[in-house]
Amino acid sequence: MLLAALLLCGCSGQASAPEPTAPPVKRSGVGFYFDTVVTVTLYGGEESLLDEIWAECARYENLLSKTIAGSDVDRINKAGGEPVQVDPETWAILQRAREISRTTGGAFAVTIAPMTAMWDFTGGTNRMPTEEQRLAALPLVNDEAIVLGDNYTVTLPAGMEIDLGGIAKGYIADQVAKMVQGRVSGAVLSLGGNVYVLGAKPDGSTYNVGIQDPDGGSGSVLAVVNTTDRSVVTSGIYERQFTLDGVTYHHILDPVDGLPSRSDLSSATIVSQSSMDADALATACIVLGREKALAMMAEQGIEGVLITRDRQVYKHQTSDTFQLNMLVDIPVQ
Repeated sequence: MLLAALLLCGCSGQASAPEPTAPPVKRSGVGFYFDTVVTVTLYGGEESLLDEIWAECARYENLLSKTIAGSDVDRINKAGGEPVQVDPETWAILQRAREISRTTGGAFAVTIAPMTAMWDFTGGTNRMPTEEQRLAALPLVNDEAIVLGDNYTVTLPAGMEIDLGGIAKGYIADQVAKMVQGRVSGAVLSLGGNVYVLGAKPDGSTYNVGIQDPDGGSGSVLAVVNTTDRSVVTSGIYERQFTLDGVTYHHILDPVDGLPSRSDLSSATIVSQSSMDADALATACIVLGREKALAMMAEQGIEGVLITRDRQVYKHQTSDTFQLNMLVDIPVQ
């Protein structure tokens, strides 16, 4: 009876206040893959998750890099027109790349590799093709010539080469995002110009992803995109370039003529759940120019921000998935 009374007395007391929830542990790491710096910030998750991410990045680099001997891309390029059996993921990336090439009217092309090999935008040599070399390479730029066969085979005509540099980082960002989804409360994944944000920061807020000022130096920000569970990918003519005899040449080549794009755009940012699509489409927009790019975005429901060479800003948005906040006094059209 005494024990029952004690229990009853204990039950009748006020409930104790819940213990405060500890904020998720923040873990960050930096790696170098795909010739670019990869940074990862995780809120919560197991300690081993960063190691899993680096292992996955290394696997994809060995699978998709043009410069690694024995990669799928290397084997395709060296096959001399013979079919090559590749990893299902490589096959799927090429299938999507060919689709995007079609929907952009050829403004994006993974077969531009023979042309890009003639230019040097980073090594300091300022190398560029002669007119004869450029014209001879143009017939090799044709994504429609990629044959995707059964059993994940890829056939590329002899003399042609592919380079997945304009789409692979987006695909990898998508896969890493899937890997961490549900295992962390928030994450920021950055693969060069490809940023994927997930969940929320510890204070519950979403993320601000900067858009570089095309006329400013590295780290200068013109605007920020506030969003979550989306990829924000920016492509700009300021990223890699050189000046020769008073003319500036940038690295985004037009597949039609093999020359740096002469469109009126200096920067294109795409906001999408698919970082792979955003990666390729941002490049395509630079080639297309403002008018054609906006028409394509409207037709296909693509969201993003375009900046012209004369510093005009254009936004196309079909939902409330992101907010654009300008940091300089430029009207958004």
